[in-house]
Amino acid sequence: METVMKEDLGKDSFHYSTVISQDGTQIGYRSIGHGPGLIVVPGALTTSAEFTTFARYLSDTFTVHILDRRGRGESGPQGTEYSIRKECEDIMEIQALTGATYLFGHSYGGLAVLETVLANQTFEKIALYEPGVVIHSDPADWNWLSEYEEDMRRKDYRGAFTTFVQGASHNFLSRIPKWFADLNLRIGIRGEHWNRIMQLLPENLIEHKEVQRLASTYRKYEAIPAEILLMSGMKSPKSVHHMIHELDHTIKRTQMMTIPKLHHLSPENDYSPIQVAQPVKAFFLS
Repeated sequence: METVMKEDLGKDSFHYSTVISQDGTQIGYRSIGHGPGLIVVPGALTTSAEFTTFARYLSDTFTVHILDRRGRGESGPQGTEYSIRKECEDIMEIQALTGATYLFGHSYGGLAVLETVLANQTFEKIALYEPGVVIHSDPADWNWLSEYEEDMRRKDYRGAFTTFVQGASHNFLSRIPKWFADLNLRIGIRGEHWNRIMQLLPENLIEHKEVQRLASTYRKYEAIPAEILLMSGMKSPKSVHHMIHELDHTIKRTQMMTIPKLHHLSPENDYSPIQVAQPVKAFFLS
C-alpha cells in the first residue's frame, strides 16, 4: 500500500493521491477539507472530477476523499478478473489509509458501497443517492446488454450510449424509437461531456453486467448494522422510488428522503450537487 501526491494547490484546493489496492492496481482519489473522513464513490459514467462541487460544500466540516474508480483518472484498469468485489477492496484500501468512517455512494457507486459495508462494519454512517440496486429482475430486462456489446464491437459509440440509456434509465427515452432517442442525446450531450462518457463506455458495460448479476439479491443488506440515509430525486422514475422503499424496509437503520425537483444525475457538478450535499451534511452531523 502506498500513496503518491499528484497535486497540492493550497488550503482550499484538492490534492490528488493514489493508493495500491489488494491486486496491485493503482487507485486514485482527490481530497479536500478538514474534519472526519468521508469517502465519495461516484457512479458508472463519472469520475472524481464531476463531484468537486459536492465535495467542496462538505469540506468545511469533513475531509472528503473522492474516489476515481477503476478505469478513471490515475486509477488502473478494471482488469480481466473484475467484479464489484474489486471496488470494495479499493474502498477499503482508501479507508485503511485515511481512517474515514463515513461513505457516500451514487448509482453504481452506491451499489459498491452497499457491497462494501456488508463485509466491513467499521463505517459508522452511509449516505446513498439512488444506488444501482435492482429489486426484481426478469431475463428479458437485460436484452439491451447484448445490443450494447454489439454496438461497441462495431465502434458505434453513440448507438451504444443510446442503447444503455434506453435499457437502463426507464424514462421517456425508453419509450421512443432508438433513432429519435439517439437524436435527442446527440443534441443534449456534446463536447467534453460526450468525450468523457465515450471513454467510459467499455467500463460501463462491464459494470452493468455486475448490476445484472447482483439483481434481486438486495435482501442480504438487512445484515448491515450502520445507519443509512437513502435519497432519491422527485423527478426519477417510479422504479427508483420503489427500490428506495424496498431498501428502507430491508435495512435495519435507515432514513428515507425524496428531494423535490432532482433527478438521477443531481449529485454531479452540472446539475444540483448542493441540494444533495445539504441533507448529507445534516445526516452525518446528526
